[in-house]
Amino acid sequence: MVWRALAAWSLLALCGSPLHATALDSYTIDHNFSRPDYRDRYTLQLLRAALQASSAKYGPYELNISPLAMERDRLMLEMVNGELVNLSAQISSPEWERKLIPIRIPIDKGLSGYRISLIDGRRQAQFSALTNLTQLKALSLGAGRQWSSTAVFTRAGFDVVPGNSTPGLHSMLAANRFVHFPRGVEEAVFELEAHGAAFPALAIETSLAIYMPLPRYFFVAPGHERLARRLEYGLQLLIADGRFDQMFHHAFDDLIEKVGLRKRRLFKLDNPFLSPQTPLSNKAYWYDPFPQK
Repeated sequence: MVWRALAAWSLLALCGSPLHATALDSYTIDHNFSRPDYRDRYTLQLLRAALQASSAKYGPYELNISPLAMERDRLMLEMVNGELVNLSAQISSPEWERKLIPIRIPIDKGLSGYRISLIDGRRQAQFSALTNLTQLKALSLGAGRQWSSTAVFTRAGFDVVPGNSTPGLHSMLAANRFVHFPRGVEEAVFELEAHGAAFPALAIETSLAIYMPLPRYFFVAPGHERLARRLEYGLQLLIADGRFDQMFHHAFDDLIEKVGLRKRRLFKLDNPFLSPQTPLSNKAYWYDPFPQK
């Protein structure tokens, strides 16, 4: 395979039997997870911990990062093929769950479902004055054409302006093509840092949050059932001994405080696109920043 020749992209972890004696479980995650932002550092940390935790049962493993950057639809096609990439962490959708192998443990405990908006900071008073969901729906928002959250916003009756990429949507926000750009907590913080120089008025809206159930799962390519079983087994071990929660809180508590998530007015949306197999009833899988509300 192409990626085997690219040693600079390879992250190798061996345990148990020597390499020549035991076949490696080989994972190749998509290039998007070579980025330096908060979520991706956490995702790789959780992935490595789960694979290492499973080593006593499953043996050695190899973890690589694909050299190719791909948008979501192209990535799914490559995942179905399973050669250049066989693993990704994505917000679920019916198509991804149908065509790939989902590991139905929300890797960020559902935090992706809490959306805060990037705005032109000069509009803050407009958002602070909102009192109901009808008023919020009337404000145009930007969203990616391929994103699971876009389908939820559209079905709920929001004024959605679609874009092809995150950088493109930031340019559209700066050009006043829409009023706000809902993002995950870690995305909002990272993108404010990344795009603020080009758009000095860019700010994180401070008064409200939108919630919809949006589980982010590890997905494994079809035909790689052993890799999926191994990863699920490792994640369950991390949940059982408390390391999963420890990693989550270490990665995200400061960000949650930084954006004042718990102090925001919360607007809740249903997600009619969720699979019936979504583990909504397993409270241990989900983070709730508003337990008293």
